[in-house]
Amino acid sequence: MSGELVAVPPTQPAPAATTVVEARPPMKKRNRALIVVLIIVAILAVLTVIAFLIGENFAKDYAKNYIRTQVIHVLGLPADAKVDVDLHDGSIILQAISGHVNDVDVSVPELAFGPLTGSATLHAENVPLDANAPVGVLRVEFAASETDLAKIAGNLSGLQLDSIKLNEPNIVIASSFTIFGIPVPLGVSILPSAADGQLVFTPDVVTVADQQFAVKDVLANPLFGGFAGDLLKQTSICVAGNLPKALALSSVDVEGPHLVLRFTADGAALGGTELSTMGICGN
Repeated sequence: MSGELVAVPPTQPAPAATTVVEARPPMKKRNRALIVVLIIVAILAVLTVIAFLIGENFAKDYAKNYIRTQVIHVLGLPADAKVDVDLHDGSIILQAISGHVNDVDVSVPELAFGPLTGSATLHAENVPLDANAPVGVLRVEFAASETDLAKIAGNLSGLQLDSIKLNEPNIVIASSFTIFGIPVPLGVSILPSAADGQLVFTPDVVTVADQQFAVKDVLANPLFGGFAGDLLKQTSICVAGNLPKALALSSVDVEGPHLVLRFTADGAALGGTELSTMGICGN
């Protein structure tokens, strides 16, 4: 009805705005997560190193066997010959990526060049993995002792020798001959050298009854020249015929207790014909 009073409900106050606060994980939980991550990274790093080392050792063994096989082939050694290969420091895997091995040293305790026996060391640089590619440096050093030289006594003199000594820079042989029933001691100093693939022995000084004479003077003497001619003549041993033609005999020297022969084959390919074909002596 008009004129009646109508009650109005009280106005509700507007709800207050609420602020959402994100809860942060406790500090201990964050540290624990970081430690777990670091442990995982460390484990992965260790596993990577182990895998690399396993691969490195495998690659090094493979390279050693490859080089050993090539050395046995080049030097004509028996398959079971003792051949020690040293690849020095540095990663073989990284060297293989570059296509070659940086430095190689090989030792062969027993080796024969025809009648001459001794030991040998081989040094090579920039050895390609491709057997048909040239090696940067390839050198062989052969050493024979006084005992080894006894096996070639017949190449040093026509006389029966009492001893062979190495007295740098000469090989000194001792023998004797008889005049009117009297034994006379004889010594000859021999200078070794290399020429046209041959190991050459040139008599230099002769000692008779403690008196020394130049061989050239003895040979020029009309009285003794004819008698001593065969005894003091130059002799040689063909070395090149027992080795691949790429290995050139570059020098021969007496060094301490050894007669040392040096060969060079720089630029030769390990799988090439120059290291699979035997050489010859002379021009």
